[in-house]
Amino acid sequence: SKKLLHEVIEEGNQLFCMDYTADGTRFATAGRRREVSIYDEHEKRLAQVMREGDMRNTPGHSNRVFALKYHPTMRSVLITGGWDSTVQFWDQRAGHAVRAIFGPHICGDALDISKDGNVLLTGSWRMDRQLQLWDFASGALLETIPWRPTAASPQPCLVYAAQFSR
Repeated sequence: SKKLLHEVIEEGNQLFCMDYTADGTRFATAGRRREVSIYDEHEKRLAQVMREGDMRNTPGHSNRVFALKYHPTMRSVLITGGWDSTVQFWDQRAGHAVRAIFGPHICGDALDISKDGNVLLTGSWRMDRQLQLWDFASGALLETIPWRPTAASPQPCLVYAAQFSR
């Protein structure tokens, strides 16, 4: 029908990423303001804004957020990544980030969670360690996937997008 059904506008923010819960009842957005906004899909209204971290385990994001994913089985948990070289773990029940992984420099849709929710994939915009797998529960690095330049493309790849195969 080419008819606009709904539009989300966050004054003073530039939105770079969004994702839905597995059941489709809520969606989250993030971007320039370094916070996560949660919306009720049915009501089409803002339900919660999460800013900063718990200040014990993480201060939250200090720069733009470019990737956001809901956990596939934990409805109140989501992760974000951005220019500040962190992956933040957010819990809607706490209302803020509760822990972080420091290292991945995410500049696009380069964050994913495995279907079972146990493994994170990060893609970094940097010269080395571009693709990495992380344990969701502990935040420990599981593997750095080797990325070697080829004769046809001798320059290292700076990753903007990465996801698990569906």
